[in-house]
Amino acid sequence: MRSIRVAVALAALVMVARVADARVPAFVRQTGLTCNQCHMSWSNAPDFTFTGLKFRANGYRTPWVAEKIEAGTEGAVNGQRIVLTLGSMMSWHSRSIIVAQQKSASDPSLTEPSAGTPTTAPISTVAMHYSGPIGEHVGFWNEFYLYGGGLGPVNGVSGFRNGYIGLSHYALVFSTNIGGNIFAFEPFDLTPASGTHSLVGITGNNVPNNQSRSPGVIGSGSPYGRQSFNAFIQDRVAFKIGLEPGEDNLDYKKLNYFMEFAVLPFNTDAGWGCVCFAILAGNDMVPGISTLRPLNDGVRTLVPADAVVGISATRAGGQPYSSLNMGDGRRMLVSVGYGFTDRGPHSFVGQVGLSNEKEDFTDGGSTTMRGIGFEGRYYYNRTYGLILGAGKHLKWNYTAPDAVVHDIPDNLQVLVRLVYKVAMNVAFYWEYNTQQVYALDQQYRTGYQWNLNIQWLW
Repeated sequence: MRSIRVAVALAALVMVARVADARVPAFVRQTGLTCNQCHMSWSNAPDFTFTGLKFRANGYRTPWVAEKIEAGTEGAVNGQRIVLTLGSMMSWHSRSIIVAQQKSASDPSLTEPSAGTPTTAPISTVAMHYSGPIGEHVGFWNEFYLYGGGLGPVNGVSGFRNGYIGLSHYALVFSTNIGGNIFAFEPFDLTPASGTHSLVGITGNNVPNNQSRSPGVIGSGSPYGRQSFNAFIQDRVAFKIGLEPGEDNLDYKKLNYFMEFAVLPFNTDAGWGCVCFAILAGNDMVPGISTLRPLNDGVRTLVPADAVVGISATRAGGQPYSSLNMGDGRRMLVSVGYGFTDRGPHSFVGQVGLSNEKEDFTDGGSTTMRGIGFEGRYYYNRTYGLILGAGKHLKWNYTAPDAVVHDIPDNLQVLVRLVYKVAMNVAFYWEYNTQQVYALDQQYRTGYQWNLNIQWLW
């Protein structure tokens, strides 16, 4: 009862908050566009409008919106020119958990645990962005995170976690516009999250998939780099092709290839949508039944670990699979998205997707996975938001080296988020999502967590 009273009191505080003057992030200062022109919403992670899709494809810049100091011929691409943005490239955002509670997923053969004690995290994350155009044909994006501490187990040992620093995203883009078409080269793209960080990702993707996976703990993911060529043709067709050295290394002894392709039948902010296809194939993936965990060695070394309970026990030597055990892998994702903004006070964006994945291992083992998922976001007057998401495996099994086939069951994954934006760059949101533990031939009880947050950008 005490935790309920705390949550109700905090929710009431949210409802009586007043709209305040806001300081805007770097992209707004640089372009003169409002946040709402590129994102219908951003709490806690952003979606894209059609304008936002093109801004991303064009290397995080809009043409002819910056002061210039130049020498040589007008329009030349050379080292005699520099672009001065309309404002600072520096921007920050912060998330704080006002109150949170969780109930862990559990083994059905054991006593069901109770929900944990409500906790708080005054500094959940603080992120610095140094982003925008650094030339007429060059753009840059990063997210440099400072993570707060918190209670919880680390490698099975309970205690208070200290904060740490992590580079979450890093992208450098060379782009140009020819006849209304955007062409770009990305020599570095360390933005491996699926959904809004893909070339034409409209919103978050709740489909179970490993399409653009960077396994590891938050803010300390595996070494990850991509090189790609991108194009956005006549506002109707977009594609991205490239390669990556691997998901836990940066050498090219083995490697993966990837491609994104999208057709956009609707291409204005009044109504935008796409049919998207993505594929990742190669022999240097961290298997989907494995993950990476940090050692307590002072430098956060990442080592392989089971992502599914019971995998190691099926292998000679009892070790988890790693990228060294990959034979061939293929991960495909198809999604359909649509959105519109400001039809009266109403705005909406949503996406549904299907995944299909197959991985073979050098010891004769293999996995097959298919999944389905959805996320929809509705906003009233760009102030009150409702976000719903769901995802589930349609099929997920593991064939062990001894040819025994094991099922990996799961329950429906659910997301609910309620948002109240007190300003364009400040929002409170309450979030609920289910928590699962995957195990061979055993369906664990589903857990959950809920939290009340405040997020702001400046």
